[in-house]
Amino acid sequence: MKHYFSLFTLFIPLLAQAHYIPAKDTPITLNASLAATWRSDNVVEENEYWQVPGTNMGGDAWPAEEGIQVDEMTLGLGIRIDENTYGIVEVGTHASGRSDHSSVSLEHAYIGYTCCEEFGPLVIEVGKMSAAFSPSLSSHAAERLTSETSLAADVFFGRYFHDEGARVMWHSDSLTAGAEIWKGNAFPATASAGYAWDAFARYQWRGNNFSLSSGAWLYRSSAETRADHRYGGGHQHTPVAVPGETVAVFPDTRFTGDTDVYGIHADVAYTSDDQYWKSGLKAEFMGMQMDGTLHDAIGRAADLDSDQTGAWAQPYITVKNHTFGIRAEWLTSDNVITGAPANQLGADSGMANPTSFEPSRYTAIWLWQWKETIALRTEIIDDQSLLEDNLRFGVGIIWKQTLWPFNGNSHH
Repeated sequence: MKHYFSLFTLFIPLLAQAHYIPAKDTPITLNASLAATWRSDNVVEENEYWQVPGTNMGGDAWPAEEGIQVDEMTLGLGIRIDENTYGIVEVGTHASGRSDHSSVSLEHAYIGYTCCEEFGPLVIEVGKMSAAFSPSLSSHAAERLTSETSLAADVFFGRYFHDEGARVMWHSDSLTAGAEIWKGNAFPATASAGYAWDAFARYQWRGNNFSLSSGAWLYRSSAETRADHRYGGGHQHTPVAVPGETVAVFPDTRFTGDTDVYGIHADVAYTSDDQYWKSGLKAEFMGMQMDGTLHDAIGRAADLDSDQTGAWAQPYITVKNHTFGIRAEWLTSDNVITGAPANQLGADSGMANPTSFEPSRYTAIWLWQWKETIALRTEIIDDQSLLEDNLRFGVGIIWKQTLWPFNGNSHH
């Protein structure tokens, strides 16, 4: 029975995220993962743009599509250079829209250094990395219980966060604290506006049956003529309609100003004495404030003051090699747009929300750990993030394994 529970922990660790430090006794590790899903329906129609009402989206927040889709595929190399120094390189590909813009990209390439064991230890990392402040933001599709990223991560951070920067973290038995500074290439920042930065802290505790992890973070950034590069901003991904149909031109409205995002997260779990079953709850709350200007290519400009919130909660239970869970998600927006072209720019940017619509989404999940390195995932999604509800089903597969040193087991 302990064997079945250990399979679950390989896929749903306490803080499932991309960040890790190679073990000292393993000079080279090579990890691979794949998550693919068949879905019964599209989030939006073939020639429509995905825009959650009341939000200003961008980054890589592409809508889920009907049919088979490779949600994510990654290959990561970890090298322990010496007792204190290590390197991480990871390449990956993600689902990137109907125009088939998916391509393999370098997501991680950084050097890390650990020291001062008597005080923590202290970890310093420099290079291209994912952010460490939010565990859910840095998690892979092969590590999450759900195949789809949270609405909050899609709207506030454009789904993925990969940027060049530096990180400093301090660890103790129960506390982690750190800060990161970024070049500004990752949404919602732009590098032309200067550096972005964040700070975070986490507390972790584990008893005989209970475990707890909780944390808080703050991210600050600035943007200069920030575009939605999914469909505009010089990277036109506008769909081409079949003869007899038309496609609306995407309104390329830009944002210039400051964006602050803050959040709290928690992960609490109970494991039975015989480790036959486990139940728990994961949750996260994010708040975002945007202060700046909406503007377009013909010189129209309007002032924007926006307060938005996003939250999700995910209770689950695992019995042997089966995990059942539900994720509920909510978004709210309070946007004040002022100036002569406020109505038009509000509509073009997606920030207009005249009916005070509050997007939500509910997902029921069954994860079956079929083999030690392969899991099967079934989902029912009631998507109320747009004005028209969308009910879709998904069936997917997860493969996650350490290729070197090879022992037939999946990696953490």
